[in-house]
Amino acid sequence: MRTPIPLPPTVPTASVTGAHVGSTFARTLRLGALTALLLAGLVSTTPARAGAAVSLPGPPPTAGQGFPAAPAPGTVPVPGPVGPPTSLPTNFSGSSLRSGFVVVHGGRFTLDIACRAGGRVTLTASTLGSGIVARGGYACRDRTGTAHLSLRRPSAGRLTALKSALAQVSLGRGDAEKFSILLATRPTSSPSWSGGGLQCSVLGLYEPYLVAPNFTVTPPALIDVRPWVAWYTAASGWRWLGIDGPGRSSWYRWSATDSGVATWMTPSGALNPWTWAPIRVRPHQQISMIGAFEVIYWYAHPRYVWAYAPSWPTGSAARTYCTFP
Repeated sequence: MRTPIPLPPTVPTASVTGAHVGSTFARTLRLGALTALLLAGLVSTTPARAGAAVSLPGPPPTAGQGFPAAPAPGTVPVPGPVGPPTSLPTNFSGSSLRSGFVVVHGGRFTLDIACRAGGRVTLTASTLGSGIVARGGYACRDRTGTAHLSLRRPSAGRLTALKSALAQVSLGRGDAEKFSILLATRPTSSPSWSGGGLQCSVLGLYEPYLVAPNFTVTPPALIDVRPWVAWYTAASGWRWLGIDGPGRSSWYRWSATDSGVATWMTPSGALNPWTWAPIRVRPHQQISMIGAFEVIYWYAHPRYVWAYAPSWPTGSAARTYCTFP
C-alpha cells in the first residue's frame, strides 16, 4: 500500500466552478455520446516573479481525442500506479504557443508564437467544419512570431452559433508541433478544479508534484482521468508533459462517489489520492507551471470535462502557477 502524501490545505473536490462556456463534441469523439464540455472560473492570482507567464496554455494537447473504451459492466477499478519520477524536457527547437485561449472577431484571430524560425500554421476544428478551417504563416524575430488567420466563412458562422470550440493547431514546417486551443467569440473564464493541484515545493525547491482532486460524483460513477502539467518559458512558450512523456499521457480509471474516490480509501478510512512525483525542474530557467486533468464521467451518456488544477506554494494560498526562478 502506498504511503499517503500530504494534501493541499483544502480537501480536493471534483467541482468545476464558473460559467458554462463549452460546446458539444459528439462528431469528434469515437464515443459518440460525450455531450458537454464544462468550463469554469480561474483561480484569481497571477505570477509574482519577473519573466513568469502572463497567459494560460489552453486545453491539453489531445483534448477531445484519444478516449478509452467504455468500462465493461461490473468493472471494479484498482488504485493503479502513481505518476513516475520525471524531469521537464529542455532544448526544444520547434515552435509553440504563448496562449491557448484565442478570441475570434468576425472570423479573424491572432496566434502569438514562440519560435526560432518562421513557419506555416494550419487549424482544424471538427465542430466548425471538415478539413483545414484556417491556414497562414508567420515570420520569427527575437523568438517571437505572430500569425494572423481567418476562418472559412461557414466555420466562422458555426463558431458564432456555438460561442466556443476546441481546435487543433499545427505550427512549423515538416514535422510540425501540434497544440490544442479554445476559440471563443468573446473573452472567457478559464476552467479550474476546486481542489487537488500542483504542490510547488513541498519535496524540494525544484521538485513539484501533482495531486489529483478528490472527484465527487452524484450518483456514483466510474471515471477516467488523464493528468497533465504544462510549463512556460519566454523562449519556448507553453509545453505539455504527460505521464508518458512530452505531449503524451494515459488514462486512469477510478470509482467516484458523493464523498470522493472510493478507489483511494485505505482500510483505516484515510484518503490516499493519486500523485505524480517528483517532476524535476531545471533551475534558473524562469519557469511557470500549471497542472490539468481531463475527466470522462461514465453515465448513460458519458460526459467529458477538462480543467486546470490550482497551484500551492508552500505556506500560502492557492495560486494560478508554480514559479521557479
